[in-house]
Amino acid sequence: MTTLTDPNNATRATPNIPVEKAILHIGSSTFISASPQEVWAALTNTSTWPSWNNFVPRVTINSQPTPDPSPSTSAPDPTPTPAASTSTPTPQSTDATLSPILQKGTKFTLHVCMDSTSTKPQPSTDIHALISECSAPDAETGQGGRIVWTADTEAPGAMPPSLLHPERVHEFTAVEGGTVVRNWEAQNGWLAYVVRWMYQAKLQGYFEMWVADLKKFVEGSNTASA
Repeated sequence: MTTLTDPNNATRATPNIPVEKAILHIGSSTFISASPQEVWAALTNTSTWPSWNNFVPRVTINSQPTPDPSPSTSAPDPTPTPAASTSTPTPQSTDATLSPILQKGTKFTLHVCMDSTSTKPQPSTDIHALISECSAPDAETGQGGRIVWTADTEAPGAMPPSLLHPERVHEFTAVEGGTVVRNWEAQNGWLAYVVRWMYQAKLQGYFEMWVADLKKFVEGSNTASA
């Protein structure tokens, strides 16, 4: 069994926020019994998110740099193993001209469910984001994958970075028997103090749920197709 060092990624910086400068830093990690390409495909294909992502069950793609990115491998079929969710389902964007695949330059809105355990309908918290880095894992060279998103400062109603500047990183590393997935976020700005005070513990739990949900979805899809 793979033993994860630094499972909360406390020593890992984001591209523009050093660890020692972060006002808020949270993270999570897991081992998934699947190739990096399979895990990458599930995470970057946002059409699968309603089937596994209880924290962000819906995404709206606002713009893409190209109309039809080609992922390195197909995402698992979201139909066979839908994840249980107590939140009210909301349909995906019906704009068929925009690919659901995240790539460098994608602008998208994460419709965050801040209380995934509630049985009552609840409004989502919308976060406008931009993919600033996107490097798919390479099976031939063994190079891992990495995707980074940050706040879309050009979105309507976006906060200036001086108030809140978040950066989030996912990394995928091939290990014996599968993939180590690491997921962490750093925040700066005056409002980051408020987020840390009010939501740090809850967000840490949701980050751990994020990778657990991804693991369950990818491994469940592989079992169903075996």
